[in-house]
Amino acid sequence: MDSLLTPLLSYLLLYRYAALAFVVYIGAVGAPLPVNEMFLALGAFASQGYFSFWGSLAIAVVANCFGDLTGYAITRKYGDWILRVLHIRKARFFVHLEEELRSDAAITVFTTRFAGSLSSITNFLAGLVKVPLGTFIFYDFVANVIEPAAALGIGYVVGDYWNDFSNFFTIIAGIVAVLIIMFVLVRMQRKIAKKYG
Repeated sequence: MDSLLTPLLSYLLLYRYAALAFVVYIGAVGAPLPVNEMFLALGAFASQGYFSFWGSLAIAVVANCFGDLTGYAITRKYGDWILRVLHIRKARFFVHLEEELRSDAAITVFTTRFAGSLSSITNFLAGLVKVPLGTFIFYDFVANVIEPAAALGIGYVVGDYWNDFSNFFTIIAGIVAVLIIMFVLVRMQRKIAKKYG
């Protein structure tokens, strides 16, 4: 990831808010970019006056939400067609997964925003199972305010030491992602077992 972070930061410093919007959007759609580490650095840059903390947060939230909505919209409109073209049959587990995602859409959309690349997968699945648009947008927005605000805030507080802190932050984010994935899977497994057990 460090090999990607250095050019991203150069791009960010050169093109500023337009670069921030573009990188966050592409990351939300599903590209494996070190966006949280970039937020840490951006918070440090804001503490030194190179960026506006609140402006950066607003752009990050809007770009994240639009990126998430892109994945959702693609599979909501074309998901069934894509499955037919790829000759993918809906296995029994997938049918159960759809049912549980529909019934627990709010908590699933909200919690997976903090689980790295799982959020992109959830966007596509939410569109495929046609989670109500209002539910998706509301919980996506709330979580997309909290997540970048935390990373920007930590970067702002630690300032020049953001790079020393980024490895620790990556480990904590990874642990949180694993815990969220386990929470979602265990919850779904229990509901499926209760319903069909």
